[in-house]
Amino acid sequence: MTEVIEMLMIILIVTLCFLMIPFNTKPSPVLEARKKFDIFVRLYDKPYRYDVREYDYRFQIFRTSLNRIRQLNDRRSATGNETDGAIYGVTQYADLTDREFIAQHLADLLAAEEMAVPRLHQKYAIESRSAEMKNDIIFSRARRDLPLKEQQQQQQQQQQQHLPTNLPPTVDWRAKGIITPVKSQGSCGACWAISVVDTIAALAAIKRNEQQPLTTPVTDLCHEQVVHCAGNGNNGCSGGDTCLLLEWLKQESFPIGAAAECPYRRLADTDQNCTLPGSVVAGAWQPGQHRETRVKRFSCDRFENREHLMLQHLATKGPLVAAVNAVSWKYYLGGVIQYHCDSGPQLLNHAVQIVGYELNATIPYYIVKNSWGVRFGDAGYLKVAIGRNLCGIANRVSAIELF
Repeated sequence: MTEVIEMLMIILIVTLCFLMIPFNTKPSPVLEARKKFDIFVRLYDKPYRYDVREYDYRFQIFRTSLNRIRQLNDRRSATGNETDGAIYGVTQYADLTDREFIAQHLADLLAAEEMAVPRLHQKYAIESRSAEMKNDIIFSRARRDLPLKEQQQQQQQQQQQHLPTNLPPTVDWRAKGIITPVKSQGSCGACWAISVVDTIAALAAIKRNEQQPLTTPVTDLCHEQVVHCAGNGNNGCSGGDTCLLLEWLKQESFPIGAAAECPYRRLADTDQNCTLPGSVVAGAWQPGQHRETRVKRFSCDRFENREHLMLQHLATKGPLVAAVNAVSWKYYLGGVIQYHCDSGPQLLNHAVQIVGYELNATIPYYIVKNSWGVRFGDAGYLKVAIGRNLCGIANRVSAIELF
């Protein structure tokens, strides 16, 4: 009898153990992260898929990215902007360290007075040695709510913008068919050329439309030609400056060729020599080049606290070129950026095209065209809130007029 009781007790204990397992077992954060990483590697066809050592190294970076994404979206929920505010998530850059992301996709915009690259790297190298910022280098400010007083000051600053009442509430030059497709600069630091050339293409289409109804699509232009040939301190895939480029285009009266007839098809070509036949000085025109794409005059201005002038230009004349600080765009998926984007003029590291705005939205925003391909953000575009010089979008803005 005693043996039977002992056997029943053993069976009871074993049964209870099995019953308890489902209630005490939680999904492992590491295993969940690994599943996401496996999908990420396949989705973006990462080259280290079968390299065990590199795979494990990139996985650790990916886990850090997941933590930062959660912090960014926590701020979004806390402010009550779940519908319109920016949303962050896993992008093709989630396996890059901050330094790698900066080196490979930013810091390609040379400042007119001095190189921006050392400043940018120095800033984050200093932050990385801080105990407070050890695990959150770039997005440290995302964890700290703005004081109420500062929020009130920002609201007052927005009210002081005095937006003209005669502006159309919505301007989107894409709807008029004059914006070229989103480019992907890849490993070539060519944002300075892409943003300028795409804006020139749009302005040329607007000018043609003024003369006759637009019956043909906008002509995409050869930005590779400009990357290879532009002088005046510009340095091809190693970086350039939008204002210096515009100055060079104006001085040389350089007509940019059509993309369909472009002799340079690879941006990252190691041969950076310009091989255009003949001289480009004084507007020497070659087949495939368009006289209407020559720069007549341009401006490079600061519009802090004067963003209404940017809106006026967008509404009446066309797209703009802007230098920005794009460090916090690493995980951007969509929505309106209104935090996590420093505006210091010394932090400008990227160039973009502003193709319109939306004033009727809960958070009024600029429509910004990037050059990281259509898989970035909202099909290659971003929305940046108007009125606070977010991402330094009003620090150095270029308006262009063509012949």
